[in-house]
Amino acid sequence: MKNKQKVRYLRTVSQHIEQEYKKSAEFRKAYDEEVARLRISYQIGKLRKKRGLSQSELARKLNTTQQTISRLEDTRNLQFSVSTLAKIASALKSRLCIHFVPV
Repeated sequence: MKNKQKVRYLRTVSQHIEQEYKKSAEFRKAYDEEVARLRISYQIGKLRKKRGLSQSELARKLNTTQQTISRLEDTRNLQFSVSTLAKIASALKSRLCIHFVPV
């Protein structure tokens, strides 16, 4: 008779992420970076739309191209400088706030 091994299935992706987050420092680092990147891209697009600006209009305010704004709003973008984010915040009549959250 075969040895039956218990196979533990996680019920949700969220549970899997939570489990990996708790046990792996490397996973935590990658996850936190990804979440921050996604939030930044999303917030740029959301605030631009709230201000009633097209990507081209925001680009003109920043003396750049529409393609650059598109890249900044693209969730696959990996590059954000504080200087660029500060310029975007100013153009969108916002304040840039960066803070660290103790874990």
